[in-house]
Amino acid sequence: MLQVWLGVACAAPASALTLSTGTEVSLRTFPSQGDTLLLWFVCDEGHGANEARTAQELASRGYETWFPDMLEAHFLPSLPSSLKQLPPEEITEMIAHAVKQSGKKVVLVTSGHGAGPILKGARAWQEQAPEETRNALSGAILFNPDLYSVPPAPGVEAQYDPVVLQTALPLFIFQGQLSPGRWWLEHLKVQFARGGAKVSSMVLPKVRGHFYVRSDATDDERAMTQRLPELIQDALQQLQQPITSQPHQNETKP
Repeated sequence: MLQVWLGVACAAPASALTLSTGTEVSLRTFPSQGDTLLLWFVCDEGHGANEARTAQELASRGYETWFPDMLEAHFLPSLPSSLKQLPPEEITEMIAHAVKQSGKKVVLVTSGHGAGPILKGARAWQEQAPEETRNALSGAILFNPDLYSVPPAPGVEAQYDPVVLQTALPLFIFQGQLSPGRWWLEHLKVQFARGGAKVSSMVLPKVRGHFYVRSDATDDERAMTQRLPELIQDALQQLQQPITSQPHQNETKP
C-alpha cells in the first residue's frame, strides 16, 4: 500500500520472492494507482537515494516502480558491471510475476551492462507468454546500454550481442553525451530496427554513463539526476507514440 509522509510517496516494506531457480529476491515496491509499472534493475541493491527519490516522484505521478535486488540475491558486488551476470531466465520470471501480480503495463528499466540480460529475459518472456497477455510488456528504457559482443576498437565497426537483432520491443535509449557510446548510438538504433524494435533516443548533454549513481558526479550530472522523474515520464510517453525523432533532434537542451 502506498504510504505518504510529508507529501512524499514512500516505498512499501520490502518483500521476499522465491524464484523457481531457488533464488530469493528482495523486492522493494513504490505502489501507485496508475496503469503502468516500472520493473527497474539497478546495481546498488535497490537502495540508491537517486533511484528511490525518482520512484517516489513517479509514484506521485501515477507510475508504480519495483526494484528487485538481483545482485544481492546472487552475492554479486554492487557495481554496474555486475548487472551483466544477471540470469536472463530469472528476468523472464520477474517479468511474468510483475505482469500477473499487477495487471499493469510493464516497462523494464536498466543501465549499462544490464541491457543484455534484461532484453534476453524479455525476449524469452514474449516467446512463452500467452498471446492475450503479450502486450503487457510494453517497452524498455535503457540508460547508456552496453550491448557490445566485444569492446569496440578505434576505427572498427561496433559488434553487438545477438539479442540486439532479436529484440522486438519498443525502446527508449538515454545516452550520456560524454559517454563513448554516444558515437555509436545511431548505429545501435539501426541494428535494433533491423530486428524489428521501435527505438527512440535522447542524448543527455554534459553527463557520463551511470551519471545518477556516480560518487564523483559533476554539477551537471547532479542537475541531470534531479530531472530523472521528468526524463523517465517523457520516455514512457514516447514509448506509446510512433517514432518520429531524427538524429539531430534528440538531444536535451543544456
